[in-house]
Amino acid sequence: MPRSADGDWAGRAGFAQHGRVRPQPGALSRRLQGAALAALALGSAWLALRPEPAPAAGPDPAPVALWSPGRVPALLAEAQGTVELEEAVDGLLGDLSACVVVHEDDRAVVRRRPELPLTPASTQKLLVAAAALSVLGPDFRFETKVLSEGPPRDGVVGTLWLVGSGDPHLATPEYTAFLSERLRSRDRRVTPLAALADDLVSAGVRTVRGGIQGDDSRYSRTRIVPTWKPNYITDHEVGPLGALLVDSGFPAFTFPQTRAADPAAHAADELAGLLTARGVAVTGPARAGVPPERAVVLATVRSAPFSEVVAAMVRESDNTAAELILREVGRQERDDGSTPAGAAAVVAELETLGLPTDGVRLGDGSGLEVTNTVTCAVLAGVLRQVEGLRATLAVAGRSGTLARRLVDTSLEGKLAAKTGSLRGVTGLAGFVDGRRQLSFALLAAGGFSEAEGRILQDRLVALLADYPGPQPGTGE
Repeated sequence: MPRSADGDWAGRAGFAQHGRVRPQPGALSRRLQGAALAALALGSAWLALRPEPAPAAGPDPAPVALWSPGRVPALLAEAQGTVELEEAVDGLLGDLSACVVVHEDDRAVVRRRPELPLTPASTQKLLVAAAALSVLGPDFRFETKVLSEGPPRDGVVGTLWLVGSGDPHLATPEYTAFLSERLRSRDRRVTPLAALADDLVSAGVRTVRGGIQGDDSRYSRTRIVPTWKPNYITDHEVGPLGALLVDSGFPAFTFPQTRAADPAAHAADELAGLLTARGVAVTGPARAGVPPERAVVLATVRSAPFSEVVAAMVRESDNTAAELILREVGRQERDDGSTPAGAAAVVAELETLGLPTDGVRLGDGSGLEVTNTVTCAVLAGVLRQVEGLRATLAVAGRSGTLARRLVDTSLEGKLAAKTGSLRGVTGLAGFVDGRRQLSFALLAAGGFSEAEGRILQDRLVALLADYPGPQPGTGE
């Protein structure tokens, strides 16, 4: 496909090129808007040219009226800017199956097919984040524990059970170092597995005669969503799902990666290695298992506050974390830590929050499932209605999935958004601080690549940053 000098692509029907846009079915409506603007201009000219009455002594003047002659040029420019933005958005989307919603505070600026259900890709994580924060609260923390049948005697315990709570950020020191070197994940605050080993040593454990067992019974042990495309697994887009994951379920996380066949056993083995490094003798192989009811807690490690866990999931677009958070919502709301229960609980919570859920169909938490559908109306609504969600978003040129996007442009640091990309699917929802502060949601589907979808996202953001265009008296 031919590309222009700046890396953009040319020739795709429906995308704006060289500042020109294609006429759309809404052109008649905009011509009527243009006629109204012309009539408004005549009226404003009369207001501007009529003689002003002589000033009279008295109290301080009242605030300037909305339609005073001084304000009319700016209002006209804003109205014209809105019409031009609508035309440019229509030209950008062309024949794509797409929706766009743009707001300035609570004022709708653009609404293009807001109720159209479309595949959301990872923009869906915003809905999971909003529902999970509502259900669990920002101060909730995952707690991973080590249990034994009793306290150590002369430094000896029998079997240890490592009990998972769904914490997606439980990590070894090696994985922590790996994440800190990656631009996308360097801000993540992990839950250190090593803290459990340190606490066990502090509790007097010197020998573990019965080995270590990992317990991931809190959630379903279905390791994937059955309807995912196989390459999501082979390409390691998501780890093996379970309530006890260490290092996202990857025994080897640098190339070539390997997935844990039994994540609970893998976690137990990692803890055994950390204990061995501290001089504790651990006999027997690591495996999966459930502790007896009367087992006692010897050590506990807590995650960062849930608000930080959710922020990392959204900012980095962490598929594994999204799936575990979804299952935790299901466990909390329906006593069922499965993906279907979590998806149903998320939609129900969105309804409770007063968000428009018509057209919302979720089959997972990450957005990898191609049969998921979401609308721009619900994405735009969740951004405007859920307090604190903006703080979870990646920032252009600074963090997360946008860390390498729009660097050294006027939009660096000015765009905070959740990205979404699959082949033939693109989405972006967030906030842009341009001439005006706007919130927006975009979803589109068509025969484009992920790279072309990102260009579509960037073009929309550039249009929004320039809204409503140069204003009277600003010299711009």
